[in-house]
Amino acid sequence: MIVQTEENIVPMSSSERPYIAYGRMRRWLGIAYVGVIVSACLILLSCGLATRFFTVVSMPIAGLAVELGCALLLFLLCSLPFDIVGFNIEKLYARTNISLVSFLGKQVCAAFRYGLLLLLISLLVASVWGYFGLGGLLVASLLLSLLLVSTQLLWARFFGGIIIERELDGISVPVLDGVKIARLALVSSDERCFSGGVVGLPGFETIIIPKRWLREFIPEQLQAELARRNLIIASGGRSRGVLLAVLFTNIGLILAASETVINLALPLNSAAGLVTLSALFTIWSFVGLLTLPFFSHPGVYEADRLALENGIGKDVLLQTIGKIDAYLEDEQERSHAVDTVFHPVPTVAHRLMALESKQKKKLQGAWHAARYAVFLSVIGLGLLGRAVHCNAGKPELWALLPAD
Repeated sequence: MIVQTEENIVPMSSSERPYIAYGRMRRWLGIAYVGVIVSACLILLSCGLATRFFTVVSMPIAGLAVELGCALLLFLLCSLPFDIVGFNIEKLYARTNISLVSFLGKQVCAAFRYGLLLLLISLLVASVWGYFGLGGLLVASLLLSLLLVSTQLLWARFFGGIIIERELDGISVPVLDGVKIARLALVSSDERCFSGGVVGLPGFETIIIPKRWLREFIPEQLQAELARRNLIIASGGRSRGVLLAVLFTNIGLILAASETVINLALPLNSAAGLVTLSALFTIWSFVGLLTLPFFSHPGVYEADRLALENGIGKDVLLQTIGKIDAYLEDEQERSHAVDTVFHPVPTVAHRLMALESKQKKKLQGAWHAARYAVFLSVIGLGLLGRAVHCNAGKPELWALLPAD
């Protein structure tokens, strides 16, 4: 296990290590956080609370914004205790040096920004549906999906205050036969779990890596990770992940909107209708949290396999993914069931097994479909984007969730 100081990284002594693995503790927080939100949505729907507390008829935009703003403020207040628990976990495992006051200032500010995005999308849904119906809503949702994917890094900066660096001196980009090398950007962030990823529409990708990796990785390890990400882009695995996430999000939105408008007879330009839509889509997102990792795992295995096939040494590859995993989860053992349901990025041990398995040699996946879907869930007014275990209380990760 590692601990970050202001100047460098030093190992924790065995006496300082909590008995429970960091990843397991975060997973329990995520289960509780997500479970409470989903349960609240089920109660709201089964008891018809939206129609009791919110206006059920079409409303002007101003009135709609006021009612939804109050609902989002309540959501912020109810979420804050879970965020504080997440902060305390970071302190327990010596992964942050900031004070509770500093954390609360950052967290509340980021939560308001996230709530503002939800509010703006709510008003957009109400307006589009009011003029163009469900067909127009589907078209607008697809366009919004593309917009969010293309501006993902900007949203990460909006929520978490990350700093985008333009200086790339000192980075040796691997040479890969027949592979177009994607653009590269460095990002400065104090969040240890921030591991960058790939942003942009398919064909216009940019690889993001944390600037601190230039100090913490030897050149061979950094090249190995850059090779993995370039190769998963070239193979189409990243595009499949984005496509699956977009399809999942838009299918869920139309199903939730149809249920709200047709079966429950609530207009989407009413506060009750939008709150109901949000609850329905949140449940849809929960289904995605349980199922989409099944498609994300093969994408991780594919990136590892492609790296080996293109000249990255096995020892260097394992060192690299092991170091990144220590930053993200630091959990050496998980059952396959827990891995598949709760973790879009499998353990290093399972990745090693996949590399050695002949049955998985040509396996293709949808790289990070689960985590792209979490980011895109704001389109359906989903409430789980801040609650999943990897980013609870971590605004730096709300738009750019940890990548392997």
